[in-house]
Amino acid sequence: MGSKNTSPAGRRRAYFQLQTVAQRLRTTADRLFIEEAGISTAQAAALMLIANHAGCRQSLIAAQLGQRESAVTAMVGRLETAGFVERRASQSDGRAWELWPTDSGTDALRRLDGALATVNGYIDEAIGTDEVDGVVDALQRLSDLLDTSGRSK
Repeated sequence: MGSKNTSPAGRRRAYFQLQTVAQRLRTTADRLFIEEAGISTAQAAALMLIANHAGCRQSLIAAQLGQRESAVTAMVGRLETAGFVERRASQSDGRAWELWPTDSGTDALRRLDGALATVNGYIDEAIGTDEVDGVVDALQRLSDLLDTSGRSK
């Protein structure tokens, strides 16, 4: 059965390629992150945000990751159980909790440097260092287009 999609992206099966590569890259990165620091890529993303916005609330992490707050609650719980994050009562809002990285969490992020270098090395090698900026810019434009498209429906 032939495809009726004759656009350049359709002819090259761009969607399928992006999905396949994203899944393989995520699987590879997860393996490396777990080996180096004992956390998944999703947990690492949350921990990086918490480290960069120490004292933030969980709602910020959910918004930045594009996740439901309930999913982030479970993830933060795992990070807290692992000793990478601590929740502290907010000084300004008695109902709120702030998220703070622990020394162990900061150390885990440092241990990820090698894994990140490996994953980024694969990207540089496959795309070419001269083309990375253009590819990342194109991916950002696609993300922005999808954001706009989702709001207009």
